[in-house]
Amino acid sequence: MSFKKGVAYVFIANVLNLAISLFTGFVLPKYLSIDTYADIKLFQLYITYVGILHLGYADGMYLKNGGRNIENINKRYVLAEFKTFKLFQLVVSVIAVFISVIIRNNLLLYCALVILPINVGNYLKSLYQAIGEFKKYSRFTNINTILIFIINVILLLIIKSDNSNMYIIMYIVVYFIYWIVIELANRKLFKPEKVTANKRYLFEDVKSGFFLMIGNFCNVIFTSIDRLFVKYLIGTVEFAYYSFAVSIENLMNVFITPISTVMYNYLCNNKDRKNVIQIKGIMLIFATVVVSVIFPAKFVIQKWIPKYNPSLNVLFLLFAAQYISIMVRCIHINLYKAEKKQNRYFVIMIAVVILSVILNTIGYAFAHSIEIIASATVITNIIWFIIGELDFKKYRLKITSYIYAFLILGLFLICGKIDNAIVGFLVYVVISLILMITFIPKSLK
Repeated sequence: MSFKKGVAYVFIANVLNLAISLFTGFVLPKYLSIDTYADIKLFQLYITYVGILHLGYADGMYLKNGGRNIENINKRYVLAEFKTFKLFQLVVSVIAVFISVIIRNNLLLYCALVILPINVGNYLKSLYQAIGEFKKYSRFTNINTILIFIINVILLLIIKSDNSNMYIIMYIVVYFIYWIVIELANRKLFKPEKVTANKRYLFEDVKSGFFLMIGNFCNVIFTSIDRLFVKYLIGTVEFAYYSFAVSIENLMNVFITPISTVMYNYLCNNKDRKNVIQIKGIMLIFATVVVSVIFPAKFVIQKWIPKYNPSLNVLFLLFAAQYISIMVRCIHINLYKAEKKQNRYFVIMIAVVILSVILNTIGYAFAHSIEIIASATVITNIIWFIIGELDFKKYRLKITSYIYAFLILGLFLICGKIDNAIVGFLVYVVISLILMITFIPKSLK
């Protein structure tokens, strides 16, 4: 599948995600109590960590199949590998449930119950991403999103529940339904054959994918460590504010995920210097446009959910961090994978997580505020971007492009301080266009 077609499929899937995310992002916090909203967000934060429990198996499969297509892979081998993965994750799930029951921790028990459906779903999505089956990838993304949306509507608007346990239990049910649906869909693509699980697949894939998995897990830790600091050092109410800001920040994934998802398969087959530099130049403009969605979001928050106004400063800081990380997520990380530099990626992610912990700790020592934690995230993202540019010197941009990025970042944060969201947006758009014409006219063209 072509790069443009792949982006289109994933983008269409994410447009639906955007509509639903707007509902969950603005309506849930509007009608739920702050404590209930915080509990739900804590569960959703914890389940992002279950991916580490495949120990790199899914990543080994992902690296092995990158750049291939459905016609040139051994389907029988893929099915046997998948069966082995499911048995492996079943054992892990049983152990996790047993430990959760022994220590009597309900939240960990909830997380343990979704290990199998979440990891199986992510495994299949990684497979389709690697072999360029983006139509399947987008379909699977939509199924889970729609089911969660239906549950939220029923519980919030029909039953009118403010019980966090009820929401979490129903989310768990949704993950199992999602698993059944994607299993049935997968059988249509890979015709069922009698295959046998083999521990050889486990050892091979874990060995080749372990460092990439650790790198990816560090990425997850990095993107969530600020929330952990807020939750356990500052307080539950502040955690709710911060989590709300993160949920709005995640709206950007609607625009970023189509690029980052398709880019790996593309870079496996296309590493021409001129093409990659051209894509990076376009990404600068793309990032400039995408972060502007914060201005209408700010307007809605001020008018619709004023109780979350304390999260506005954090929102702009997190969007500023995203402006920097777009290049990292779409280009740098995929280059590490495409060039089989997962060991280097592992080292960098360990360093980034350590740096994030240090900066968050220093920030917390100076001021117990959510703004200082978000500022640490911005600084860490800038350093991460610089490391990536140093690692891939071959694909560096012109100095004017870096000046442009620096000026846009400053402009964005200044415009965020303007109380009137509409005025801030207009100032940002006009000056951004002037900066584009001045510093990166070729990319703009």
